Amino acid sequence: MGATIRQLITQLRDRNPLPVGTTPIVLGLVINGLSTYGFLVLAHRAVGDQAYGGLAVLWALVYILGPGLFQPLEQELARATAARGSRGEGSAPVLRQAAKVGVIALSVVFIGVLVSWPLGLAGMLDNRVDLLVALLLGLAAFAIAELCRGILSGRHKFNEYGRYFAAEGASRMLIAVILLALGVEIVGIYAMTMAAAFLLGTLAAVWWIRPFVHPGPDSHLSEITPALGLLLATSICEAFLLNVGPVAISIIGDELGEEAPGVFLNGLIISRIPLFFFQAVKASLLPALTKSATDGDMKGFREVQLRLVGAVLVVAGVSTVVIAFMGPWLVEFLFAEHTLGHRDLALLAASGGGLMVLLSLSLGLVALDHTRLAIVGFVAAVITFPIALQFADAPFLQVEIGLLAAVVVGASTHATLLRFEFGRHRAAGRMSPSV
Repeated sequence: MGATIRQLITQLRDRNPLPVGTTPIVLGLVINGLSTYGFLVLAHRAVGDQAYGGLAVLWALVYILGPGLFQPLEQELARATAARGSRGEGSAPVLRQAAKVGVIALSVVFIGVLVSWPLGLAGMLDNRVDLLVALLLGLAAFAIAELCRGILSGRHKFNEYGRYFAAEGASRMLIAVILLALGVEIVGIYAMTMAAAFLLGTLAAVWWIRPFVHPGPDSHLSEITPALGLLLATSICEAFLLNVGPVAISIIGDELGEEAPGVFLNGLIISRIPLFFFQAVKASLLPALTKSATDGDMKGFREVQLRLVGAVLVVAGVSTVVIAFMGPWLVEFLFAEHTLGHRDLALLAASGGGLMVLLSLSLGLVALDHTRLAIVGFVAAVITFPIALQFADAPFLQVEIGLLAAVVVGASTHATLLRFEFGRHRAAGRMSPSV
């Protein structure tokens, strides 16, 4: 009996479409996701509808600018660390190079934010200086967290990678509970918990790793910058598609009131639950695909890619149906709001599913060392978004249709490019004609 069970477990593991390392990250993301929803519920109740709208815009800006600017550093640091690990070399020098690039990028974005403050950013953040400070602190802390996660991913420390997400979410939730218990109602203080959570998550992830990085040969800037510009453009486009909703509502939905971005954010986070957990797949998929591509195993590469896309399509379809029916009830239960209906949640869930497909295909192009092609679909999606806003007259519906149209165009573009790449490999004899 024991042997039969072990054999069954082995078969299930072999058929698992997800890359190695996904499970511990998913567990961390489960804790992070639940804690995030709890934090937003508590913050909403503490600060009220109007102030929560400003917090929603801040949340969107942190998750547009943070991942957009610093996720490429995580990816390149993970790639360089993995390459050094395969050669038995330490990654401390490459971490120092990445930190220098991060400081430069952070300085540029700080200047941009401060210049934008009197030009319209102040109005988006309800003219609150404490939200401005929270935005700057959040971006700085996010940059530190991304550097940490790049090393963890490159060294295949997926348990610690998952621990980061768990600690980040749990600490943010705990701070909100304490603030609520103390009767704190200042929105800026709740906003600053974002920075605190990023730092506490980082500390929890690396505290028990001694040493966190090992000495190694000197690193030159070229070790992490060959594709950094292209990855930066891709990452900004990705973060834009993920988080632009509340910002777009704050711009085109003036007649809806200052609470509208918060209403949209609540629906967005409920509809994007599957996409939130897809971060785990992203973190472990790129090293797996890169290894297959580096080893010349194009058949294995294509099998991993197709299994993942197939699984994502199934999850996207099922989750869209479930969220369309249950989403409005869940939003009302958690946030005491009746604004969003079944259509709103269905469109948001469908766009989230399309974005997962887009990301899956994009990582395949990156792993094949075709970063220039990987940006094409994202740029097409970003260009599509403002165009698609014109096909409806209600602000919420405008943004929902815009997001869905954008990811459909982007995913279709990447699928076409990836199919073309497989054709090239077949023609070069690196893949059998039947594959």
